[in-house]
Amino acid sequence: MKHPDFAAAARFFSNYRYRLFAVGLLFLYGCELTNEEVLNSRAAFVGSFSVNQTCRGANSSTDRYTLRISQGSGGNTIILENMAPFATKIVATVAGNTLTISPQNVAFSGLARQTTVSGSGTLTDGSVLEIDFDYDFGGNNSCGATGFKL
Repeated sequence: MKHPDFAAAARFFSNYRYRLFAVGLLFLYGCELTNEEVLNSRAAFVGSFSVNQTCRGANSSTDRYTLRISQGSGGNTIILENMAPFATKIVATVAGNTLTISPQNVAFSGLARQTTVSGSGTLTDGSVLEIDFDYDFGGNNSCGATGFKL
């Protein structure tokens, strides 16, 4: 059985370029996200956002409001509250810096009727939230909302 050549290893690490390379690899490995950090990416979405929103379609409107986001009951869900023009909370799922609003029935603000809403969004730099969503109330409506974390 041949023993490792410790002299060769010593020569390798005596060269500063190789030492720098080895330290760089250790740094990159140490910065890898764990499964728990990926699953808890929703924490970045939690908080309040000052939102400007424009909707086009049957109910064209421009709104400004404070959107509140809290953690949902599932590991990757969040709750959107006070989102115009809806009177109820909206559930979304988070993966990384994106959110998805799966089709769900919500109450339309000020009316007893419900509508179906769906959409998606992204969180950039932990402070800029952009959401695009559609709902059908008196016809199709498409909305774009941009929010800044308060």
